[in-house]
Amino acid sequence: MQTGNPALSEKFASEYLVAPREQVATMTVFGTALKTLVLLVFLIAGGAWGWSSATQSIPNDIGGGYGNTTVTIPGGFWLASFAAFFVAMFLVFNPRRAALLGVVYALLQGYCLGAISAAFNAQTEGIVSAAVLATVSVFVVALFLYMTRIVRPTQKMAFAVSAGLGGLILLYVFISIVSIFNWEWLYSDQFRTIGIVVSVIAIVLAALSLTLDFGTIEAGVEAGAPKYMEWYCGYGLMVTLIWLYITLLRLLALLARNQ
Repeated sequence: MQTGNPALSEKFASEYLVAPREQVATMTVFGTALKTLVLLVFLIAGGAWGWSSATQSIPNDIGGGYGNTTVTIPGGFWLASFAAFFVAMFLVFNPRRAALLGVVYALLQGYCLGAISAAFNAQTEGIVSAAVLATVSVFVVALFLYMTRIVRPTQKMAFAVSAGLGGLILLYVFISIVSIFNWEWLYSDQFRTIGIVVSVIAIVLAALSLTLDFGTIEAGVEAGAPKYMEWYCGYGLMVTLIWLYITLLRLLALLARNQ
Protein backbone atom coordinates (compact mmCIF):
# COMPACT_ATOMS: atom_id res chain seq x y z
CA MET A 1 0.00 0.00 0.00
CA GLN A 2 1.52 3.28 -1.10
CA THR A 3 0.94 6.14 1.35
CA GLY A 4 1.47 9.88 1.34
CA ASN A 5 3.76 9.54 4.36
CA PRO A 6 7.41 9.60 3.20
CA ALA A 7 8.35 7.46 6.19
CA LEU A 8 5.97 4.69 5.04
CA SER A 9 6.68 4.59 1.32
CA GLU A 10 5.86 1.80 -1.11
CA LYS A 11 9.55 0.79 -1.25
CA PHE A 12 9.66 0.59 2.52
CA ALA A 13 6.60 -1.69 2.58
CA SER A 14 8.01 -4.07 -0.02
CA GLU A 15 11.39 -4.36 1.77
CA TYR A 16 10.47 -4.38 5.45
CA LEU A 17 6.78 -5.23 5.90
CA VAL A 18 7.42 -8.87 5.07
CA ALA A 19 7.90 -11.95 7.22
CA PRO A 20 11.56 -12.59 8.18
CA ARG A 21 13.20 -15.75 6.90
CA GLU A 22 14.22 -16.92 10.36
CA GLN A 23 11.83 -17.48 13.25
CA VAL A 24 11.75 -14.21 15.24
CA ALA A 25 9.18 -12.16 17.14
CA THR A 26 6.79 -10.30 14.84
CA MET A 27 5.04 -6.96 15.15
CA THR A 28 1.57 -6.62 16.67
CA VAL A 29 -1.05 -3.86 16.73
CA PHE A 30 -0.75 -3.54 20.51
CA GLY A 31 3.04 -3.37 20.33
CA THR A 32 2.89 -0.68 17.65
CA ALA A 33 0.36 1.33 19.66
CA LEU A 34 2.58 1.09 22.75
CA LYS A 35 5.69 2.20 20.83
CA THR A 36 3.75 5.11 19.32
CA LEU A 37 2.64 6.19 22.79
CA VAL A 38 6.25 6.08 24.04
CA LEU A 39 7.40 8.25 21.13
CA LEU A 40 4.57 10.73 21.78
CA VAL A 41 5.64 10.98 25.43
CA PHE A 42 9.15 11.94 24.32
CA LEU A 43 7.63 14.35 21.78
CA ILE A 44 5.66 16.07 24.54
CA ALA A 45 8.76 16.16 26.77
CA GLY A 46 10.70 17.82 23.95
CA GLY A 47 7.78 20.22 23.44
CA ALA A 48 7.87 21.26 27.10
CA TRP A 49 11.61 21.83 26.76
CA GLY A 50 11.18 23.98 23.65
CA TRP A 51 8.30 25.93 25.19
CA SER A 52 10.27 26.78 28.34
CA SER A 53 13.28 27.76 26.21
CA ALA A 54 11.16 30.14 24.13
CA THR A 55 9.31 31.86 26.97
CA GLN A 56 10.95 34.18 29.45
CA SER A 57 9.29 35.91 32.39
CA ILE A 58 9.23 39.68 32.60
CA PRO A 59 9.61 40.94 36.15
CA ASN A 60 7.18 43.83 35.65
CA ASP A 61 3.73 43.30 37.14
CA ILE A 62 0.87 43.88 34.71
CA GLY A 63 -1.78 44.06 37.41
CA GLY A 64 -3.78 41.57 39.39
CA GLY A 65 -0.64 39.84 40.54
CA TYR A 66 0.12 38.39 37.11
CA GLY A 67 3.54 38.60 35.52
CA ASN A 68 3.98 39.03 31.79
CA THR A 69 6.09 36.82 29.51
CA THR A 70 7.92 37.33 26.25
CA VAL A 71 8.53 34.72 23.54
CA THR A 72 11.70 34.45 21.49
CA ILE A 73 12.84 31.63 19.24
CA PRO A 74 15.63 29.85 21.20
CA GLY A 75 19.11 29.74 19.78
CA GLY A 76 19.07 25.98 19.33
CA PHE A 77 15.88 25.99 17.25
CA TRP A 78 17.52 25.79 13.83
CA LEU A 79 20.13 23.34 15.04
CA ALA A 80 17.38 21.05 16.33
CA SER A 81 15.42 21.47 13.09
CA PHE A 82 18.32 20.41 10.86
CA ALA A 83 19.27 17.61 13.25
CA ALA A 84 15.68 16.28 13.18
CA PHE A 85 15.72 16.38 9.37
CA PHE A 86 18.93 14.36 9.13
CA VAL A 87 17.74 11.86 11.73
CA ALA A 88 14.52 11.40 9.73
CA MET A 89 16.48 10.82 6.53
CA PHE A 90 18.71 8.27 8.23
CA LEU A 91 15.68 6.47 9.63
CA VAL A 92 14.11 6.10 6.20
CA PHE A 93 17.15 4.14 5.02
CA ASN A 94 17.68 2.25 8.30
CA PRO A 95 14.36 1.37 10.00
CA ARG A 96 16.12 -1.12 12.30
CA ARG A 97 17.44 1.84 14.33
CA ALA A 98 13.95 3.30 14.86
CA ALA A 99 13.90 2.45 18.59
CA LEU A 100 16.80 4.80 19.34
CA LEU A 101 16.58 7.33 16.51
CA GLY A 102 12.80 7.56 16.81
CA VAL A 103 13.21 8.79 20.38
CA VAL A 104 15.93 11.24 19.29
CA TYR A 105 13.71 12.55 16.50
CA ALA A 106 10.76 12.91 18.89
CA LEU A 107 12.84 15.00 21.30
CA LEU A 108 14.30 17.22 18.56
CA GLN A 109 11.02 17.71 16.74
CA GLY A 110 9.22 18.25 20.04
CA TYR A 111 11.70 20.98 20.94
CA CYS A 112 10.93 22.79 17.68
CA LEU A 113 7.17 22.31 18.05
CA GLY A 114 7.31 23.62 21.61
CA ALA A 115 9.04 26.83 20.54
CA ILE A 116 6.65 27.33 17.61
CA SER A 117 3.63 26.61 19.81
CA ALA A 118 4.79 29.16 22.38
CA ALA A 119 5.00 31.82 19.66
CA PHE A 120 1.49 31.02 18.39
CA ASN A 121 0.07 30.96 21.90
CA ALA A 122 1.60 34.37 22.65
CA GLN A 123 -0.43 35.82 19.77
CA THR A 124 -3.64 33.92 20.51
CA GLU A 125 -4.00 32.57 24.02
CA GLY A 126 -5.39 29.04 24.18
CA ILE A 127 -4.72 28.24 20.53
CA VAL A 128 -2.26 25.43 21.36
CA SER A 129 -4.77 23.64 23.58
CA ALA A 130 -7.38 23.93 20.85
CA ALA A 131 -4.95 22.55 18.24
CA VAL A 132 -4.00 19.60 20.47
CA LEU A 133 -7.66 18.81 21.14
CA ALA A 134 -8.46 19.06 17.44
CA THR A 135 -5.54 16.75 16.57
CA VAL A 136 -6.71 14.13 19.05
CA SER A 137 -10.28 14.44 17.75
CA VAL A 138 -9.25 13.94 14.12
CA PHE A 139 -7.11 10.96 15.10
CA VAL A 140 -9.95 9.32 17.05
CA VAL A 141 -12.44 9.87 14.21
CA ALA A 142 -9.99 8.54 11.60
CA LEU A 143 -9.30 5.47 13.76
CA PHE A 144 -13.01 4.86 14.29
CA LEU A 145 -13.77 5.14 10.57
CA TYR A 146 -10.94 2.73 9.83
CA MET A 147 -11.87 0.16 12.48
CA THR A 148 -15.52 0.16 11.38
CA ARG A 149 -14.38 -0.12 7.73
CA ILE A 150 -16.44 2.93 6.80
CA VAL A 151 -13.28 4.32 5.22
CA ARG A 152 -10.76 1.82 3.87
CA PRO A 153 -7.29 2.51 2.44
CA THR A 154 -7.06 1.93 -1.30
CA GLN A 155 -4.52 2.57 -4.02
CA LYS A 156 -6.72 5.36 -5.38
CA MET A 157 -6.73 7.04 -1.96
CA ALA A 158 -2.95 6.65 -1.71
CA PHE A 159 -2.50 8.21 -5.16
CA ALA A 160 -4.83 11.09 -4.27
CA VAL A 161 -2.94 11.81 -1.04
CA SER A 162 0.44 11.66 -2.79
CA ALA A 163 -0.78 13.94 -5.60
CA GLY A 164 -2.31 16.33 -3.07
CA LEU A 165 0.93 16.51 -1.10
CA GLY A 166 2.86 17.23 -4.26
CA GLY A 167 0.47 20.04 -5.12
CA LEU A 168 0.72 21.53 -1.62
CA ILE A 169 4.52 21.50 -1.77
CA LEU A 170 4.48 23.34 -5.10
CA LEU A 171 1.99 25.86 -3.71
CA TYR A 172 4.15 26.49 -0.64
CA VAL A 173 7.18 27.03 -2.89
CA PHE A 174 5.17 29.50 -5.00
CA ILE A 175 3.99 31.41 -1.91
CA SER A 176 7.56 31.57 -0.60
CA ILE A 177 8.77 33.05 -3.89
CA VAL A 178 5.93 35.60 -4.02
CA SER A 179 6.54 36.65 -0.41
CA ILE A 180 10.14 37.54 -1.26
CA PHE A 181 8.92 40.27 -3.64
CA ASN A 182 5.75 41.23 -1.74
CA TRP A 183 6.09 40.56 1.99
CA GLU A 184 2.98 42.57 2.88
CA TRP A 185 0.84 40.14 0.87
CA LEU A 186 1.30 37.56 3.64
CA TYR A 187 -0.71 39.79 5.96
CA SER A 188 -3.50 40.63 3.52
CA ASP A 189 -7.09 39.35 3.64
CA GLN A 190 -6.52 37.66 0.29
CA PHE A 191 -3.68 35.53 1.67
CA ARG A 192 -5.75 34.76 4.79
CA THR A 193 -8.54 33.35 2.64
CA ILE A 194 -6.12 31.29 0.55
CA GLY A 195 -4.38 30.08 3.69
CA ILE A 196 -7.66 28.89 5.24
CA VAL A 197 -8.63 26.95 2.12
CA VAL A 198 -5.18 25.37 1.79
CA SER A 199 -5.11 24.48 5.49
CA VAL A 200 -8.49 22.74 5.27
CA ILE A 201 -7.27 20.72 2.27
CA ALA A 202 -4.07 19.82 4.16
CA ILE A 203 -6.10 18.64 7.17
CA VAL A 204 -8.21 16.38 4.94
CA LEU A 205 -5.03 14.96 3.38
CA ALA A 206 -3.51 14.39 6.82
CA ALA A 207 -6.65 12.58 7.99
CA LEU A 208 -6.57 10.35 4.90
CA SER A 209 -2.86 9.77 5.49
CA LEU A 210 -3.72 8.51 8.98
CA THR A 211 -6.05 5.96 7.39
CA LEU A 212 -3.26 4.84 5.08
CA ASP A 213 -0.87 4.59 8.04
CA PHE A 214 -3.37 2.35 9.86
CA GLY A 215 -3.58 0.19 6.76
CA THR A 216 0.20 -0.07 6.55
CA ILE A 217 0.45 -1.15 10.20
CA GLU A 218 -2.26 -3.77 9.72
CA ALA A 219 -0.55 -5.05 6.58
CA GLY A 220 2.73 -5.40 8.46
CA VAL A 221 1.04 -7.37 11.24
CA GLU A 222 -0.68 -9.68 8.77
CA ALA A 223 2.58 -10.22 6.88
CA GLY A 224 4.44 -11.09 10.08
CA ALA A 225 6.93 -8.21 9.86
CA PRO A 226 9.77 -8.28 12.43
CA LYS A 227 9.28 -6.79 15.89
CA TYR A 228 11.50 -3.76 15.32
CA MET A 229 8.99 -2.50 12.74
CA GLU A 230 6.69 -1.56 15.62
CA TRP A 231 9.05 1.31 16.43
CA TYR A 232 9.31 2.42 12.82
CA CYS A 233 5.57 2.28 12.15
CA GLY A 234 5.03 4.19 15.39
CA TYR A 235 7.52 6.76 14.17
CA GLY A 236 5.67 7.05 10.84
CA LEU A 237 2.36 7.55 12.62
CA MET A 238 3.93 10.23 14.80
CA VAL A 239 5.15 12.08 11.69
CA THR A 240 1.58 12.25 10.37
CA LEU A 241 0.27 13.50 13.73
CA ILE A 242 2.91 16.23 13.82
CA TRP A 243 1.91 17.35 10.34
CA LEU A 244 -1.77 17.34 11.36
CA TYR A 245 -1.06 19.38 14.51
CA ILE A 246 0.95 22.03 12.69
CA THR A 247 -1.74 22.38 10.01
CA LEU A 248 -4.50 22.72 12.59
CA LEU A 249 -2.44 25.25 14.53
CA ARG A 250 -1.95 27.28 11.37
CA LEU A 251 -5.66 27.12 10.50
CA LEU A 252 -6.72 28.26 13.95
CA ALA A 253 -4.24 31.14 13.79
CA LEU A 254 -5.69 32.27 10.46
CA LEU A 255 -9.24 32.06 11.77
CA ALA A 256 -8.27 34.04 14.86
CA ARG A 257 -6.71 36.84 12.82
CA ASN A 258 -8.72 40.07 12.77
CA GLN A 259 -10.86 38.87 15.68
